[in-house]
Amino acid sequence: MCTQQSDIVLVDKPVGFSSFQIVRLLKNKYEKVGHAGTLDPFASGLLVMLIGSATRRFNEFQTYEKEYHGQMLMGYVTDTYDITGRILDHNEQLGECAVEHLQSIAQDFIGNIEQVPPRFSALKLGGRKMYELSRAGKTVDPPKRSVCIHEFTLTTFTRRVLGFRTIVGKGTYIRSLAHDFGQRAGYGAVLLSLRRTRIGSYSVDNAHSLGSLMNKTTG
Repeated sequence: MCTQQSDIVLVDKPVGFSSFQIVRLLKNKYEKVGHAGTLDPFASGLLVMLIGSATRRFNEFQTYEKEYHGQMLMGYVTDTYDITGRILDHNEQLGECAVEHLQSIAQDFIGNIEQVPPRFSALKLGGRKMYELSRAGKTVDPPKRSVCIHEFTLTTFTRRVLGFRTIVGKGTYIRSLAHDFGQRAGYGAVLLSLRRTRIGSYSVDNAHSLGSLMNKTTG
């Protein structure tokens, strides 16, 4: 890993770690560290870490498209829109889920769409993060936002688990995409797993593992 004061470091974040934990790890070696887009702890994949003066490129990275591979669990609705949340609805009778039908529903989301962010997200309302308000029992009504879905393709379907690949633009929440897909399908769906594989031209294939990163920052 380059030790210059202006650098971009690619990290393959494992499940269970927050993006902030990776920032703190890099701060053992660098004074100024940021990232070009967070990942939830339950998700894995590419974090683009910005070092030194490279932190000025944050807004630039926000314009880059992002690619994800993940899984949705059909028949469930949770308050976080993913598998970690509190179950709000559970549908045992999924009926006949023809893959062709589900694929056609996925195609309806491609293009510029209106999306409501999850109540449990780091977006701020009145100066406080929405997940803090939600955990405190406050009523949170996130405003809709316009996002762009470049690709949303279903790749596998085994019982209740639906695999997908998606390429999205700035500000898109994949948890909301899974939730909205489930609502449109009529069964409900939550995000079961998620892995970010690309941001712009930066690929997770070229990223440091957490073990490699720790060796380099403590060496």
